[in-house]
Amino acid sequence: MISTGIHLAALVLATGEDAGVVSSGSGLGVGALALMAVVVLLLGWMAYLYINSRRSAAAAQDPAPPNLSPPASDDELENRKLTRVLRAALFGSALLAIALPWYAINEPDRQDTAAESILEEDVEAGAHWFSVDGFACAQCHGPTAGGGAAPFTEARSGVDVSWAVPSLDDVLFRYSEEEVKFWIVFGRDGTPMPANGLEGGGAMTVQEVDQTIEYLKSIQLSQVDAFAKSESTVDLALKAIEGGEARARSLINLQQADIDAVNAAPDKLAVTGSFADDVKDLLQAPGTCTAASAKLVDTTCEDPGEDSDRDGLTDDAEKALTEIASVSMETLVVPVASQNDEGITEYSFEANEQYALRYDPFVAFTNIDPDSRNPAPDLDMAAVLLEHLETDLLLVGVTADRQDQFLEGLNSGMAFLEQSLADQLWNIDYATVATNMDVSEADAQRGVGLFNSYCARCHTGGYSAGAPFEQGAGTGAWGPSLLDGRAEGQFPTIDDQVAFVMTGSDNGERYGVNGLGTGRMPGFGQVLSVSDIELIVKYERTL
Repeated sequence: MISTGIHLAALVLATGEDAGVVSSGSGLGVGALALMAVVVLLLGWMAYLYINSRRSAAAAQDPAPPNLSPPASDDELENRKLTRVLRAALFGSALLAIALPWYAINEPDRQDTAAESILEEDVEAGAHWFSVDGFACAQCHGPTAGGGAAPFTEARSGVDVSWAVPSLDDVLFRYSEEEVKFWIVFGRDGTPMPANGLEGGGAMTVQEVDQTIEYLKSIQLSQVDAFAKSESTVDLALKAIEGGEARARSLINLQQADIDAVNAAPDKLAVTGSFADDVKDLLQAPGTCTAASAKLVDTTCEDPGEDSDRDGLTDDAEKALTEIASVSMETLVVPVASQNDEGITEYSFEANEQYALRYDPFVAFTNIDPDSRNPAPDLDMAAVLLEHLETDLLLVGVTADRQDQFLEGLNSGMAFLEQSLADQLWNIDYATVATNMDVSEADAQRGVGLFNSYCARCHTGGYSAGAPFEQGAGTGAWGPSLLDGRAEGQFPTIDDQVAFVMTGSDNGERYGVNGLGTGRMPGFGQVLSVSDIELIVKYERTL
């Protein structure tokens, strides 16, 4: 019976330990504390029994060996000793009868608390992975996941663009968690969105992807805010159409500035190509060097020159450095953007202010440090001049060496932009659209704005790169083309298409006429009203 009590105590102890493990990170629950109290009491009772038995043995005068001692009588075994064991068992059972229900009552809340704690840790980790210090999702999608832009080279033109990146603070109203996970893991080919998961070739583990999704779940807008968001997105889409020509002309001006810079590279190199080496020579050559200036270029000065202001640069070197900086400022010019009254960005080449440096032989702190805005030692600013020259002349040298290749791509991009300006495929004749949709012109305009806001990213070629790169509404990109009545062929009735746009597609599930979903088509029923979706569908059926 004592053995049974020991096993029971061990079982209670193990249960209490398990409870402690479950509550890790949130403290011991009341039930776990009760079980620990039971264990302490049981151990105390067994210790009492053991000590009492030892005292009885010590009280005997001449204890006989156990094999020669008379056994306990039946009366002693069946009364006093049995009563003692049964009393201990009853006491332990009573304690368990109180502690176990208490533990069971408190366990669900403790489990919920532990789950909440784990979720909070996942959200915190996901916020880190999303940030620029993690996997830099925020760099493109914005610090609050409200959307942004990413540098990208548009495939058709070869022109560098600012690619519109979607918001993620409402993404779970459009996609399921599994679909979002798929995009994170495998990315979107042909866009700036890379494959991030290990399975897709990226660096994010399964746990890191899941934690990022938990973070996104925690920052989702309310459905009311997601609905209200449509107004601002439609306004932006309509303004993009209106400003398409100004955007195209601005890009043409930028492309021309790049062409002019490439054409000027050989002349720049002819004037300044030796300047970096010239500066190094001044810092280490006999007569123009000092021990400090030679140290800048990792050498020694064998014949120091005169250094009147003791700033580590000889007087002759400071005069020569001032001349080099002056010529560099006027030769290595940089493009400067300005916007005219029509909203068109224009570019002009102006003096390169990073070379606005001079070195006075009699003043040790001639220049101002651009970062601290404090006077800077001339020796330090000589190192800055050398660094600027090495960086800029490397770029100018590569440009001059590969001038033909650069000009080929730039001229091709210029031809694309000029043709885009002539075609203006982004433009919409709202009156004609209204007639085709059989709605008012205001509804037609809203339908176009809704389509561009929520559908054109996938169904209009070049849309995310900006108006000048659009290939026409519904021409197809990530999603299928909608031209030539394909929407009507896929969905015989408007109601069928409205229902599809509301729910989206599921991978491997059929839709419309012989359609097989891939899960790439999101559902918009939670972020757009039925009337707005009907306008989108009516517009799509006119393309």
